[in-house]
Amino acid sequence: MASTATNKLPAMIDRPLLDSTLLTVASGQLFSTSLIPTAVGNATNVLDIDTGFVDTSISGAYIDEIWLRYTKERNIFLDAQSATVGTYSANGTDVVVTITAGHNIKVGQEVYLDFTSYSSGSTPIDQVVTVTAVTSTTFTGTIPSISGPITGDVNVYPPINICFYLVGANTVTNTNQFFPVFTASIPAIAANQTFSLTEKQILPLINHPVPHAGGNFSSATSSVSPKIRGLVVQRGQALYAAVSGTTSLTNGFYVNVQGGYY
Repeated sequence: MASTATNKLPAMIDRPLLDSTLLTVASGQLFSTSLIPTAVGNATNVLDIDTGFVDTSISGAYIDEIWLRYTKERNIFLDAQSATVGTYSANGTDVVVTITAGHNIKVGQEVYLDFTSYSSGSTPIDQVVTVTAVTSTTFTGTIPSISGPITGDVNVYPPINICFYLVGANTVTNTNQFFPVFTASIPAIAANQTFSLTEKQILPLINHPVPHAGGNFSSATSSVSPKIRGLVVQRGQALYAAVSGTTSLTNGFYVNVQGGYY
């Protein structure tokens, strides 16, 4: 159905939106310090909804999916960033990892550990651990039972944190023009080579402007029609993204955006 002056919303059916942008740039500081990039160039424009105001046929865009695709195929862990070096103490089914500079790892997240040295016996097996407890400088994970304690050094591949910003200008001249709208924390494991912000329920809940068949995230059809999350972006706005930290990603993620214009 084509749009009219009084009914523009179904125009998304006429004008689909699909965009892909490679993201490698870091914000310039850890998100534990601030979500705002330290410089204008420390964020990447991943979607522009006519910030130049040249397309008078649209009022904005609806985004029903943002998914991230890693730039390589990996079978164990994602080497998007260099490993964080820490120390560990393992005993029984617990391993406690210490990162003296601090970390943003949270309970429930998965972290890949590459054990590089050990004090006695045999080194623990490199593996993905699920975090069960955290402090500002340590986290605890579950491992197969070993006779310990065993201590040593470990390379940690923590989740990659990406913040998305709303910007309402054609030209960004100051970091105060970046407004954080949500963050995605992507565990650096092979299962997350493709990471959907819709399926992970990171995108906010909204009223979809066009009815769709199927249920919501709590229904049996949730994986078929997850259409209750997304963004409505007005003409003249843009989405930017940046990675937490001071060092750009060694290997980036393609930020893929799907939706339609209205």
